[in-house]
Amino acid sequence: MAEVVIKNSIEQFNKQQWNNCFDNILEDYDYLLATEKAGIKGFEFFYIAIVENNTILAAAHAFITKYDISATASGVIKSITNVITKIFPNFLKLTCAAIGSIETERNYLGFLPGLSDEEKKKLLIQILDSFENFGKNNGAKLFGMRDIPESEKNLWGEIMESLQYKKMNSLPTAILEINFKSFDEYFNSLSYKTRKDMRRKMKVRNFIKVTKIKNLESFKDIMNLYFHTKDRSELEFAELTEDFFKGVSQYLKDRAVYSIYSVNDHIIGFDLSLISKEILIDKFIFLKEGEGKKYNLYFNSWFDNVKYCIENKIKIYQAGQSEYKEKLKLGCKLLNNYLYFKHDNYLIDKILRLISPLFEVKVHRV
Repeated sequence: MAEVVIKNSIEQFNKQQWNNCFDNILEDYDYLLATEKAGIKGFEFFYIAIVENNTILAAAHAFITKYDISATASGVIKSITNVITKIFPNFLKLTCAAIGSIETERNYLGFLPGLSDEEKKKLLIQILDSFENFGKNNGAKLFGMRDIPESEKNLWGEIMESLQYKKMNSLPTAILEINFKSFDEYFNSLSYKTRKDMRRKMKVRNFIKVTKIKNLESFKDIMNLYFHTKDRSELEFAELTEDFFKGVSQYLKDRAVYSIYSVNDHIIGFDLSLISKEILIDKFIFLKEGEGKKYNLYFNSWFDNVKYCIENKIKIYQAGQSEYKEKLKLGCKLLNNYLYFKHDNYLIDKILRLISPLFEVKVHRV
């Protein structure tokens, strides 16, 4: 008979069985372990599995945090939430339990291969029921699912609606399909206007030295650049630690690659990518203010990653959840993600549903 098992460390589950449920995705058991061990403040991680005969049938990773709704707001809405926070400091801060990870862009529920859609739906209902009960027992009032891919909506949609969850658009994921035999072929696929702009930006490429390292020894420079980049960002959800980056190198080993960009032996940027035979996930890029712009490092690092994919026959370049305007010009398409939420209190739930359109992601795709 199947039973639900909830643990506070992924190490308490069999690694091979866990990864098998997630179709061996790149942000796998090892990546979740690196996140768990990173000591990221304000988050308690937990893991749910349905086990039968010592075999994992379904699995999900989740967390509990004091969620500040204003943290993901920007522009005019950010100004409004700042005023609300000054008057009512805790009004927009809710204890939240969420299925998903704070550091993966797309979140999937894991299932043992071979299960039918109906079997998956039954297991999903069990997972959600246990998730909500665990969250309530640990003080959560707000429940959510982060960045569920549109490809999963046939599984999630009907069930989430029946459980009274509200669906919102989340940040889409930008991907570039690498069907090019050479970099020139890729470059020529861009519009005339974009090619003209990029040629100008690429003039400084000869000044930039690119070093790719799989086993980074010192993280001092990367953390300095991380905090400089973070301080310039409007959107933030969690503050990463040096142990996170060390853990990614330790647990993912040769699947984690740091690209170090320097000019005259002076480091001006880092890019962390996760790499398999099928996909390159561009996780983080940190640029030194001023010099990053001077050397057009965002674009030149992009072209460096595209070249790497072409040379290594990697078919998908997953480019993240930001800078959509530029990524669309560079040939990306956007894959939709959704967020589901509900509050345990009927009145607060109604209020959150009412104001949720103010926080919903709107991305111009042309």
